[in-house]
Amino acid sequence: MALSGRDTELKELGELVDGPEDRSGVLIRGEAGIGKSALVACAAAAASVAGLRVLRTTGAEAERNLAYAGLHQLLYPVRAGVAELPEPQRDALRTALGLATGPEPSTYLVGLATLTLLAEAAAAKPLLLVAEDVHWLDRASADVLAFVARRIETEPIVLVATLRDGSEGPLADAGLVSMVLERLPPDASAELLDSVAPRLAPAVRTRVLAEAAGLPLALTELPSAVADLDGLDPVLPLTERLERTFSARVSALPDETRTALLVAALNETTSLTETLTATAALLGGSADPEILAPAVEARLIELSAGAVTFRHPLMRSAIPASAAPLDRRNAHLALVEALGDQPDRRAWHQAAATSGPDETVAAELERTAERARFRGGAAAAIAALEQAARLSDRPERRADRLLLAAELAVESGRRETAERLV
Repeated sequence: MALSGRDTELKELGELVDGPEDRSGVLIRGEAGIGKSALVACAAAAASVAGLRVLRTTGAEAERNLAYAGLHQLLYPVRAGVAELPEPQRDALRTALGLATGPEPSTYLVGLATLTLLAEAAAAKPLLLVAEDVHWLDRASADVLAFVARRIETEPIVLVATLRDGSEGPLADAGLVSMVLERLPPDASAELLDSVAPRLAPAVRTRVLAEAAGLPLALTELPSAVADLDGLDPVLPLTERLERTFSARVSALPDETRTALLVAALNETTSLTETLTATAALLGGSADPEILAPAVEARLIELSAGAVTFRHPLMRSAIPASAAPLDRRNAHLALVEALGDQPDRRAWHQAAATSGPDETVAAELERTAERARFRGGAAAAIAALEQAARLSDRPERRADRLLLAAELAVESGRRETAERLV
């Protein structure tokens, strides 16, 4: 199946595969979930059809400190050829790959042995070398791949590597053509979403398109995670893969920065003042914008004009999803204190911090629903009443609130919602 919105990139990779002796390769850059792996898979499939042999390696965070682990993965299918290498190259490569014991080999000899081995294999059949997630490759393997990349221009070998946005490494300076993947435009996003989830309800489809913000991974994963989006909860349910993708970079930040990010994610506005006020309450002191500087450097958020803006909307869901329940509850309560003059928003955060029946909070949500209804916000009123029903302390109060929400749903033409509530 063709990749939506990637015609230009597919054409460039196709030309690379068709003439591997003309160029050394390409380095595909982009944020997590942008579709680097999908593009590489298409290139590998095209290479196989064109008669190239594909050798692969994928960086793994757990193996970053294991020297030559990535190189071992790449060369394993052609390891038989190591025996035919000149003796100094053979001994260096065998030692590097753990096939023999000996003195520590030089990167130059290991690189030269790798180049010779690959050139011999390519003489029989042109090669496509695929190196994914090179930001997680062990440094020794990355150095060797960069050595090879600089010297394969006249060989029937092409290297396609992927690098996460914001990362650097030896391959970034190896002379590979740079291909930067951007998020999909609206029409391509809609095309991709409709191809993986053709029967989404219109409201759900609109919300998914908005939250995915052109990120292919989110467009393909979110439909299986979301069900009924009638409520106004800003935290979407995420698949495990999406949660890992969006929260991995948060775990490396300082504790205070993670606390501030959690507050910002749970806060339904972008107000920096509100985020810092609630964060200060959680930390038991004061908080200034510098607390968020590591998150800005990690390209997770942007700070401007008194606003905290996440670079991708789904970070608002991924950060709370990966936080401990107690931390989420405390962040909601801190926002309750920071929003003293905004009863409707306070009520929602109080509800989010409440796990069992609480008639006080339920009654406040009912008043929130009434205010929303008066302003013509039927959807907000229905959501508040449904949440109030969940927190009701007696069955009859719960039933009354659900029936009132159902009546509002009927009045506003939301038939499916009314049936569910009834």
